[in-house]
Amino acid sequence: MRTSIIELIFAIAKEKNAFDILESYLKNIERNVLMQNIIECGIIPEIFEHDSSEEKLWAKYSDLILSHALNQLNIKSKVLGARGNAADVYGETENYSLVADAKTFRLSRTAKNQKDFKVGALDSWREGSNYALLVSPLVQYSRMKSQIYRQAIEKNVTIISYTHLYFLLQNHHDEDLKQIWETGNYLKKDISSENLSSSIFYWSAIDNIICNLLSKTKEELNVVKSLELLKTREIGNEGIKFWLNKVNEYKKLSKVEAIRLLIKSERIENKILVIRKVINNCYLNE
Repeated sequence: MRTSIIELIFAIAKEKNAFDILESYLKNIERNVLMQNIIECGIIPEIFEHDSSEEKLWAKYSDLILSHALNQLNIKSKVLGARGNAADVYGETENYSLVADAKTFRLSRTAKNQKDFKVGALDSWREGSNYALLVSPLVQYSRMKSQIYRQAIEKNVTIISYTHLYFLLQNHHDEDLKQIWETGNYLKKDISSENLSSSIFYWSAIDNIICNLLSKTKEELNVVKSLELLKTREIGNEGIKFWLNKVNEYKKLSKVEAIRLLIKSERIENKILVIRKVINNCYLNE
């Protein structure tokens, strides 16, 4: 399905109602199809240009996938649409509500830091909701100490991966998931201050809570984690192939074509226009 989603996004990205088309396309997605795509949705296709309409629509695609997953887990959910400084997904049950954010990254991007995950922002975006949830590819989270874990625990923002979401969809049978959303509050009481930033303590707690909730073993969860690694390598190799093909294309360019492409990639002409606009609008206050 990843290929068909990429093709659809290329076809509709420039349309004003692109999100509505994508939402309609995924409206009746079945659970097994959802599971096939849930790990992959966190990886932005290298074929999409950085900060392009396609890349932004892919982010909305991941929001829709997360929303559908929450619905399958008995949390009535919806994507909130294009809003600045707000969570992208909202969900509620009879007993609580939550806001959620689905993160996507390029495999070609350099190391991520705490600002990329916006744990503190998600906490502020919950407004009247009881809980906050952040989902990202497992391989993109720091394996070392990180402030994102301290922030998640102190603010009770639950951080999980698409892998954990897959595992929940695979084994969920109407269990109440509230315990997962209370992970931060639980850890706040259970671990010392110096370990609040520890990835080992955090992920061990998440794994234990989810496995106990579903009556599953860590070995069974590790099978799904291995699936993510396999999918990541598969998509990564596709990305490498894409960029190697680009290199071969560039090698065939004439000098004039290469210079034109370089100017375009650096957005030099656009930068000149912006500067001219600014200086043309300069005037003295009288």
